[in-house]
Order: sequence, then C-alpha cells, then structure tokens
Amino acid sequence: MAEFMQDYAGVRWIVVSAFVLAAGIVVVRLSRRTGRVDAASDGAHLLMCLVMLAMLVFPAATDPHAMRGVLTALTVAFAVLLAERVVQWRTRVVPTVDGVLALAYHTVAAAVMLYAMAGHGAGHTGIPMGPALVLAALFVLDALVALGTVGHRPRWHRFAHQPGTHPLTSALVPHVVMDIGTAFMLVAAVGG
Repeated sequence: MAEFMQDYAGVRWIVVSAFVLAAGIVVVRLSRRTGRVDAASDGAHLLMCLVMLAMLVFPAATDPHAMRGVLTALTVAFAVLLAERVVQWRTRVVPTVDGVLALAYHTVAAAVMLYAMAGHGAGHTGIPMGPALVLAALFVLDALVALGTVGHRPRWHRFAHQPGTHPLTSALVPHVVMDIGTAFMLVAAVGG
C-alpha cells in the first residue's frame, strides 16, 4: 500500500486534505455539543480520520502490525458501543435507530480497513482483488447515496447522521470523506 500511495502522491495529498477537513468538522461538532450531536459517532469519525491521516501522511513509516492492532481495537470498541446502542434503542432509551446505524457504519468501516491492512507486512502480497473492489464500490456507492440526501428533508440515507445548522458542521462531510478514504485504502491495498 505504501508504494501505491507514494506513486500516486497527488491523489494521496487530496485525500489527506479531505481528512484534515473532516477531522476539523468533527472537532467543531464535538466542541459545540448540541443536543443534535452524537458524541459516540463523532468520536468514531475523529478516531478513524486520525488513523487514516497517519497511514496517508506516513505511508512508508506506518508499521502494519501496529496499524492492525489499532484497527482491531477500534473495531472491537465500536462493536461494543454498537451493542450498547442497540440495547438502548430496543429499550427505548434512544428513540431513533439513527445512532445504531451510525455506529454500525463505523464498526463495518473499521473492520474493512482492518481487512485492507491484512495484506501488509512480512511476506504478505496484498488482499484478493475481487472482494476489495466490491467493498470499495460499496463505499463509493454509500458516498453517492449520502450526497443524494443533501437538500432532502426526509433523510432516506440514515448514515448521514444528524446534520448541523451549517453545511461545514454537518456529519455528512466526514461520512463521505470516510467512504472515499476507505475505498481509496482498499484500492491501494490491491494496487500495492
């Protein structure tokens, strides 16, 4: 993956810029802490943005074993948060399914990133192209569906999270950036 990212440095730095923007938006959302902000989902966005930034900014220096450990920990932590959120939703502590779906998305994204990292390290030659490209296409499709919700009052794409009052404080931007970044990581894992 490091070779792919270094060969396509222009694309890599565009993705880095998008993740810096997404992380900034999440920090603003978390600092405002209004009733519409889901701290668990936004915290998950921030952690995922930081992991992606580490891999993108330092592709050759990022230790694959350490990154797999971080992604494993994130996947487990998000799964535990998801289980808690499901219980809260089923017992009506949380009135809507939005928070459940948002944490499910983060759990799946972390697991897919872990899968992408599975082909890195001593003696590994990458991940199978077919499953990686299917997953990448699903993340791109999710980004397109999320973008299709802009301006629509009834949100038919629940993973877009609760929007803020301003487009730059919306969780939609970090969500789309995460989708595109995850797809990029999968393609890089196949290409590298």
